[in-house]
Amino acid sequence: MTVNASNASLAVIDYEALANKDGREIQKLVQACESVGMFHLSIGNSRMKAIYDDIPSLLQAGGAFFDLPSDCEEKKQCIARDDFEQGKWALPATLKPHEERITCILQSLNRVVQTVITELCNAIQVDLAELSDDPTVPSDTALKLVYKPPVQEPGAVVQPWHTDFGLMTMMWYEEVSAQIPVYDADGKRTEDWQAVPVVDGALLVNIADELEAKCHGRLRSTVHRAVTPPGPKRVRRGLVYLLRPYKKGSDLE
Repeated sequence: MTVNASNASLAVIDYEALANKDGREIQKLVQACESVGMFHLSIGNSRMKAIYDDIPSLLQAGGAFFDLPSDCEEKKQCIARDDFEQGKWALPATLKPHEERITCILQSLNRVVQTVITELCNAIQVDLAELSDDPTVPSDTALKLVYKPPVQEPGAVVQPWHTDFGLMTMMWYEEVSAQIPVYDADGKRTEDWQAVPVVDGALLVNIADELEAKCHGRLRSTVHRAVTPPGPKRVRRGLVYLLRPYKKGSDLE
């Protein structure tokens, strides 16, 4: 099993064009989701620029949260969107000073992913009747702050290959930390892997299992794995937004 020397070539989708219902950009999105199931979503030059620019500041300001012991229960929790919006989920004390910033980022990323999935499903004529932007509907949609200590060697696999459950995942990372498999001419997955590059001003987005199922396999739930970045050992921080409008174990799952 090797890592291909070249980076994976993923489509870069312009969020502003999607929000303005640009037909060519929507078709570009459909093609990316049908072929690889993963793409970069450019928001750094859109109406969401301020939110994108604030993500690293939030992760830096949340240093006290990341400095908690690794076995601390607070550190293992995602920020559940529905509970947070209804005031049922209290931020850990270390993140409380940043509540306004977290609220703004959570709400904005939810608008972004809702726009993407709405335009995608409209284009392929898939009706997701159970997809709701109503925070009173129980779901597993959540914002997750990621912190990985500098213990593994560069390029080490820290999360083996997998697909995500839910509908869609959006990720922000400073450095290369994801890989996708190389496929042969017949579309079969090989044992080789390509690194997913970081694109300035963009989030990394991938299709998840429930959306693939709802589309009867037309869209691809991306096989991927997490690795440590190249270069010297260092702390790895990131942010993930998980669109999972089903409560695990519910009838909708």
